[in-house]
Amino acid sequence: MNDRVAGLGDPGLTDEKIQEMADSFYNCTAYRRCHFECPMGIDHALITHLGRHVLSEIGVAPRALVVSTREQLIGATGNTSGIPLPALLDTLEFLTEDIQDEKGIHVPFPIDREGAEYIFFPAVSDYMMEAETLKGIAAVLKATGDKWTIGSKYFDGINYGLFYSDHILEHVLRKIRAEAERLKAKTILIGECGHASRSAKFFYPAYCGGKNALPVTSILEYTHQALAQGRIKLDPKILTQRVTYHDPCNFARSGWIVNQPREVLKAFCADYVEMTPNGRMNICCGGGGGTVSIDEIRPYRTAVGGKLKAEQIRKTNANYCVAPCANCKKQLRELIQDQGVECEIVGLHDLIYKAIILPSDTESAGEKQGGGL
Repeated sequence: MNDRVAGLGDPGLTDEKIQEMADSFYNCTAYRRCHFECPMGIDHALITHLGRHVLSEIGVAPRALVVSTREQLIGATGNTSGIPLPALLDTLEFLTEDIQDEKGIHVPFPIDREGAEYIFFPAVSDYMMEAETLKGIAAVLKATGDKWTIGSKYFDGINYGLFYSDHILEHVLRKIRAEAERLKAKTILIGECGHASRSAKFFYPAYCGGKNALPVTSILEYTHQALAQGRIKLDPKILTQRVTYHDPCNFARSGWIVNQPREVLKAFCADYVEMTPNGRMNICCGGGGGTVSIDEIRPYRTAVGGKLKAEQIRKTNANYCVAPCANCKKQLRELIQDQGVECEIVGLHDLIYKAIILPSDTESAGEKQGGGL
């Protein structure tokens, strides 16, 4: 067979060709804007997804993704950042104390509360890197009084399977299901992370029960709805600096979450400006499709893949760029550093934390029924 292929002038599939494919598939951020403009209607991101999956089946995948998912699925800590449970508990205690010091109000992070309405899965890296985001989310949940919990057996919303392996994608979702069922939660609540939210929202039903699967919602949807219902109050006098918003591709490309965070920001940000283009036609941060996890391609991510995004942010003259996605935050912080842009990258709930008006420090009925730190 090889001789016949060679006789046609094709040397067949060589190691060099496999490496060329791998380079191409992982330089693509799979952010799906291309198919809007493609005259043939080709979904380039789907081709990238399939190509990466095929490569993973023959053992070709970025080490950063493989190491993280191995720890998540079979490692001692069971999460992509390798955070042991005692370290998580210490972090949550610290966050509660921090809020008490700053706001004068006790805001708990409940652990293993059975029967809660919401079980919360952020990108686990937030517990190490995004304290302000987590404090803002806890403050919102404190204000609404809804029962929520974090599971001690599994607490990572990251799903790198979306980026390279459908098998990994399924196994991670099944870990979420097992923890939600253990604690008898009613709704899966995903934190500020585009790919984690999309993985759960769109693939959880397929792998975990179909029409009988638990509902999945993003914290962006939750907070927007709570504001619309008057369940949270934001002080419009607190934030005077200029604010802009970056659309994470996993939220905006399909039109799923576009206006909701903007409406929240406009409710309390006096100087809000848009980047152009935005919404469904947004420009990717340059680190999508899991490429942000591959540190060795940072020069490509920030000098090539993210160059247009850096210029977008620069033109706004914004003090804050809100990017409600763990991967976008990492990429944009590296991007503005490498491109010399003066702007602070924050989450939506970082700014909400500054402006939220919390209820008096009296435990809500939900908090009295157990489980808070």
